[in-house]
Amino acid sequence: MNLSNNTILITGGGSGIGLALAKEFILLNNRVIICGRNLEKLKNAKQKFPSIEIIQCDVSDENSVETLVQEIQEKYPNLNFLINNAGIMKMWNIQHETTNTQEQKAEILINFFGTVQLTQSLIPHLLKQKNSTILNVSSALAFVPMSATPIYNATKAALHSYSISIRQQLQNTNIKVVELMPAAIETDMAIEMEKSLGIENNSPKMTPKKLAMLTLKGLKNDIFEIRPGMANTLYIVHRMFPSLAEKMIANQSKKMLLRL
Repeated sequence: MNLSNNTILITGGGSGIGLALAKEFILLNNRVIICGRNLEKLKNAKQKFPSIEIIQCDVSDENSVETLVQEIQEKYPNLNFLINNAGIMKMWNIQHETTNTQEQKAEILINFFGTVQLTQSLIPHLLKQKNSTILNVSSALAFVPMSATPIYNATKAALHSYSISIRQQLQNTNIKVVELMPAAIETDMAIEMEKSLGIENNSPKMTPKKLAMLTLKGLKNDIFEIRPGMANTLYIVHRMFPSLAEKMIANQSKKMLLRL
């Protein structure tokens, strides 16, 4: 696919993977719009990269997504690339009586339904472009779940299935559907989560910059499931020796559950 001269919307673009992708796409002469809940993060991103355009939006809120779609249609008629990156990961020990089901619902809305609503709302717009792309950021945990993050795993598995379904429906159109399935990435979210449990550097992590570079390489080569680094290793091990892959992740998860 052509990686230049696109108009790109990135959800969760104020930091981490989203911001790393935004930076690389800017360098390739694309118009990049990032959105997210945290306005301060968006403003900081714009200070670093002045050409970035920002929109505050909470993808877990249906009204906020509707407002975003309306603004995109009015201001960015040439939008042809949607990157669904917004997401949160929370750890849950389901044996605790204090487990908050409302927070679990919020995790589902952010990680999955927000993506569905935004994608569905923008498909008619994307169909009008000469060439369009939808990139969904899921996770290696979609196929080998980590028990300490049950809601996150489930939402990413749902996103994986959703990506396959819409790819098949759109295969004879101008829209390509790509899925990015990272493993452990060195984001603020991951670092803070490990820090809160006292297990810093629990596992080797890929930098967001390297992930972004590998993502662009996959897009350039028209790979529809991009599994960078350890994610691909885990995928292959799971296909050949599923119990071994599950044991690898289970051992990591036990360390977390002991601290919850």
